[in-house]
Amino acid sequence: MAAEPEPARVFRFGSFEADLGNRQLFRNGISVCLTGQPFEVLALLLERPGQLVTREQLRARLWPSGTVVEFDRGITAALTKLREVLHDDAQHPRFIATVPRHGYRFISPVSAAAQAALEPSVRTVPESAPQPASTATSDVVPSAVQGSWWSRPTVLAILAAVLVLIGGTAAYVYLPRAGQRAAEVSPAIRSVAVLPLENLSGDKEQEYFADGMTDALTTDLAQIGALSVVSRTSATHFKGSKETLPQIGRELNVDAVVEGTVTRSENRVRVTAQLVEASGDHHLWAKTYERDLKDVLALQDEIAQDIAEQIRVKLTPKEHSLLIQVHAVDPEVYDAYLRGRYWGDKATSEGGRKALEYYQKALAKDPNYALAYAGVAEAYLRGGGSGLSFKEVSARVNEPAIKALALDPSLAGPHASLAFIKLYNDWDWSGAEAEFKQAIALNPNLTRAHNWYSQYLVIMERPDEAVNQSERARDLDPFDFYANRDLGQALYHARRYDDALRQIQRTVEMFPDNGLLYDQIADVYEQKEMFAEAFASHQQALSLYQDPSVTALGEAYKRGGYRGYLLKQIQVLEPGHPRGLTLARLAHMYAMLDDEPHAMSYLERTYEEHSPATLFVRTAPELDSIRSSPRYRELVRRIGFPQSPGEKN
Repeated sequence: MAAEPEPARVFRFGSFEADLGNRQLFRNGISVCLTGQPFEVLALLLERPGQLVTREQLRARLWPSGTVVEFDRGITAALTKLREVLHDDAQHPRFIATVPRHGYRFISPVSAAAQAALEPSVRTVPESAPQPASTATSDVVPSAVQGSWWSRPTVLAILAAVLVLIGGTAAYVYLPRAGQRAAEVSPAIRSVAVLPLENLSGDKEQEYFADGMTDALTTDLAQIGALSVVSRTSATHFKGSKETLPQIGRELNVDAVVEGTVTRSENRVRVTAQLVEASGDHHLWAKTYERDLKDVLALQDEIAQDIAEQIRVKLTPKEHSLLIQVHAVDPEVYDAYLRGRYWGDKATSEGGRKALEYYQKALAKDPNYALAYAGVAEAYLRGGGSGLSFKEVSARVNEPAIKALALDPSLAGPHASLAFIKLYNDWDWSGAEAEFKQAIALNPNLTRAHNWYSQYLVIMERPDEAVNQSERARDLDPFDFYANRDLGQALYHARRYDDALRQIQRTVEMFPDNGLLYDQIADVYEQKEMFAEAFASHQQALSLYQDPSVTALGEAYKRGGYRGYLLKQIQVLEPGHPRGLTLARLAHMYAMLDDEPHAMSYLERTYEEHSPATLFVRTAPELDSIRSSPRYRELVRRIGFPQSPGEKN
């Protein structure tokens, strides 16, 4: 009986058509001479579009087992011939990308005329083979490979540039996941991180622009309520990292990552972006965008909308409208705004001052630029108010925040800034909560809104809600100092001391030189009556502060134990005209000594100063010993707290 003919397997890519059954290649319908090993290489690549084909797999396909051959030279010769026929360039490939030291990948979109024959050939790379790295385009280098010349985002841009020249200002690259047919549904993605976009402008001075574009894309995606988006602060932790995408995904606890490049040339900007499933390092989508700089906001919105479509996140009508609004911005204005973001993110007094300068420069050019007003308000809360009293800072936050919302009611940041001021300066409890909720409704992924709302909930004696909000902030920004520190504090005020201790110790691992964290650990040890450990932690904090009293305090502990240590601390602090947090610290120490009169005197002084520290008097565990004091109850009444959930009508 004659053997059944091999099923027809016809693959189309670019202007080519490959008939694998009949071993023929056509270009625009005209037969092209390609035979032998070069054709076998093409066939293997087409059977696994978008997947890594290792050199070992090529060897097994080209030479039977036991064949003695210098196969590296043979594979190179076959690839050279194949690229010559396809008019493909190894340095700027359209079809075949080299993955150094691993193999090759067919990167062009492929369609199959005989789907039944195609399906069995698209399989996961065998476990024995090197796993594919995260890439959407050419010559992509796995993160773990050392000594590579180009980063993955850089090579992505190379292919993107070629595609732009071929197909206009927007070009797609579809890369199916290993082990998944193109027609199948992508894996469920509910959380993403935007890794720092790589600056390909050839000018390190343009780093602020790439960082700003990363921040803008993160912000756009963060407005999608069904999607959890990690803050740029934590994503920046992996800038230039050699960790693999699965490692990054685990550390950020996300399903997928977005990575890419930014190129700015005069008033043109090009962005490449790719979406990669983190756990398996599988590519889901890639695209390049190019616009005039005045249309950069529309570009950012389009990227966010495309990503939402790729991961099949359902947008609310409001979210959809935000991402299709027509935006135009003066390039000089936007440049100044991005420079402001760059400096403001440093959260230092110098950074805040420079951020304000750039935001004001943007507003001088465009007095109706809402984002710059929002930036001014935020900058005053992130270091720009250095040297001003909190009351003065509050006045300078309110006006630009209100102006920003008048110009663009969709902004979440100004609501968070107003909420912070309403809480700590105005003591407007209902107004603060309303602003916090509005900020979170507009941007469910705004870390500082969740973090500050957690502080509000602590003050309002709603500990479980406070911890939930603080955990949400930490999850959105797992490497942020404040999100981690404040979660420890929320747990401490909730009297969950073991959990608080674990959280603060985890924060110390990330920020080992921050003395405040050791003071917080000491506070927890006090409540656990582990006074030797509390003493050691306080001393560690003083050493980091380079406090000259550390030796004298150590001697006081040797002579009088922890009580002697507290008395010596009071002796050191009282003569220095204490204010704010120092007053609260003195009240803390006197309360630990069961000295209600002195503790209350310092608490009353925090009230007279209108210090934000006053607001935690109802929940601070260290004040438990004085809560029955009539002076304490009177202070709580004067502050004007609303009725707490535990109080009876």
